[in-house]
Order: sequence, then C-alpha cells, then structure tokens
Amino acid sequence: MQTDRSLRKAQMAALWVVGIAIFTDMLVYGLIVPVLPRYALSLGASQGAIGMLFGSYAAALLLATPLMGIWSDRAGRRIPMLFGLFGLAGATILFGFSHQFGLLVVARILQGVAAAATWTAGLALLADIFPPAARGKAMGYALSGQAAGMLLGPAIGGWLYQWGGYNLPFLVAAGLALVDGFLRFLLLRDTEPAASARQASAQDMFQLIRRPKLLLISGVIVLGASLPSALEPTLPIHLQQVFSASPGLIGLLFAIPTVAYGVTSPLAGTFAYRWGAKRLIMIGLIITAIALPWIGAVHHLTLIGLLLAVLGIGFGCILTPTLSELSAAADDAGIRSYGFTFAIYNTAYSFGMFAGPILSGTAAESFGLKECLILFSIIAIVYAVIIYRSAALSAGNSAV
Repeated sequence: MQTDRSLRKAQMAALWVVGIAIFTDMLVYGLIVPVLPRYALSLGASQGAIGMLFGSYAAALLLATPLMGIWSDRAGRRIPMLFGLFGLAGATILFGFSHQFGLLVVARILQGVAAAATWTAGLALLADIFPPAARGKAMGYALSGQAAGMLLGPAIGGWLYQWGGYNLPFLVAAGLALVDGFLRFLLLRDTEPAASARQASAQDMFQLIRRPKLLLISGVIVLGASLPSALEPTLPIHLQQVFSASPGLIGLLFAIPTVAYGVTSPLAGTFAYRWGAKRLIMIGLIITAIALPWIGAVHHLTLIGLLLAVLGIGFGCILTPTLSELSAAADDAGIRSYGFTFAIYNTAYSFGMFAGPILSGTAAESFGLKECLILFSIIAIVYAVIIYRSAALSAGNSAV
C-alpha cells in the first residue's frame, strides 16, 4: 500500500513538472511572436533575416534533439531538464537585452536547444514512471500544457509590450523560468528511474530506428506537425485579403484550434489505449483531410472558426497517440531508452514544423490557398490508407 502511494505521488509530481515545463517553454515561444519582429526591424533586419531568426529555433531543435535524447538516457532526466531551464532563462535574458541582430539569433538557437532538452527528457520521464495503460492519458495532459502556452504566449507578450516596452515580456518570462526551475528541482528528486532502465547500446538504437512501427509513427508525427504549421504563413494572408481581418481577429481565430487541441489531447490519450492508436490516428487524418480544403472555400468567418475547431480536434487525434506508441515500440524491442525514443519524436516534429510552412507557402504562391490545402488533404488521405493497410500499430486494449 505504501509503495503504491509513493508511486502515485511520484507519478503526479512527474506529470505536474513535465506539464508545467512544456507550458513554460511554449509560453516563452509564443511570447516573442508579437514582440520580436518589430524589434528586429528596428535593428535593421530584413524580412528574410527575420524569417531566418524564427526558423533557427526549429533548426536548433532538430539538430540538438538526438544528442539530448542520448544524454538523457545516460545522465538521467533531472539534469537535462534543469539544463533546459537554465537554457530557457538564458535565452529570454539574451532576447531582452540584445542590441544586435546576431545576438537575437544566438538567443533563438539557445531557446531551441533548451526546448530539445526539456521535451525529450520530460516525455521520457513520463514513459519511465507511467505504465503503458496510463501513458497516453498522462502524455495527453502534458500536451495540454503545450496548447495552453501557445494560446496565452502571444496575447501576454503583446499586452506586456504595450504596457512596459520591449524588455518587460522577457523579464516576466525569466521570472516564470525561475519558478519553473524551482518546481523541477523540488519535484524531480524522487522520480528518477534506475540507470539500468535507461542505458542502450548503439546497436540497440539502430535496431529501434529500423523497426517498421517506429518509421510509420515518425511519418505520422511529421504530418501532424506540418499540417497546423502549414496554415501559419498562408491563412493570415487569406483572412486579411478576403475578409479584411485585423491582426487581433486573426490571432483569435488561430486560438480556436489551439483550444480544441488542448481539450482533445487528454481524451485522445485515453481513447488511443481503448480503441487503438491505429483507429484514432486514422480518424484524425480523415477529419483533417475533410476540413482543410473547406477553409479556403467558405466565405464566412464563423464557418472558418468552426472548421479550425474541427482541425484542432483532428490534430489532437493524430499526434497524441504517437507518444505512447513510441514508448511501446521501445518496449517491444526490449529497449527502455526512452530519452532516445522521444528524441525521435522531437526530431520528426521539428522537421514537420520546418517543412510545413515551406511547402504550403510555395504551393499557395504557385496555385492558391484552396489548391494548397487540397494538396495537404490528399497527403493526409494517402497516409491514412497507409496506416489502414499496416499491421504495425496497436489495435486497441485487447491487443496490448
């Protein structure tokens, strides 16, 4: 009884610290969106340079994630998560007090490296401490922190900028990072798994990468990240040109799928265990494929808002089950190197986040928004068919 009580206490501590860490990371990520472009312009940066500034986050996340995964398996979860905290705090301070564009790029890169440490070690910690039946739900709750941070970050950043100038948003972010760090230090003391459960050889890692299940899930993650990010460079222009939408209204519309995603994620984690990841991911892909083309075709903002809500539900159904399926793939291979496993998640996600806007921006410029979204819809349908024909993913609780 005492052992069960201690385990539940450790599980709740891990869930709180990982959820808050992800929330803080995404809050700071969104905090700079309404602030940084204007400041970079004042330093003489071009639009292209500002695009490079924002893209450097995804590039740093992509490159740093595999290293953070290996480090997390060898050193434990606590040290990389504390490193992620100090990296995030350092990045926010550098953002707030930089007077050269090059230093802003350095801060953005540091922010991406810190996110790689936090996400990889945090998700691995949840996989360490939660049994397979509860992992999906726990990780769904953790991803709700992502949605909340993305939702609140831009609004808080813009408000703080208007109230206290450029430096204030970053000073507040540094303060939040300190609070987050105190929680990480306090709550992670009793949640560290045994080192023998983390270590894996290079051969084990190579065998894990080659597993069909992991390759299939990685494709789902890339697609699940690229679909929402594809709307970022295209939909605002469409809303402005067709509906004369203000920046505030555009921000409100983009908040709709974020809220829907945050609400859906915990439910999707539970349903993935009951129904199977295969079925839920297919549902998410089909929902997304149906809703996407209509966004470029309807002529009423209310309908676009409803479609964005549907898309948020679809995104939650696509991405959330992949977390527990990745840990299951490692378990099936007899490898509990969850740090390396979730490094694969971060790598695939950052690649999708990087590729989605590039593909959508190019396609929208060449063919138009409606045709661009039809292209992404076709890609989603094709991948849903691939998943349907595959036997690699779990088919529900009876198959576990």
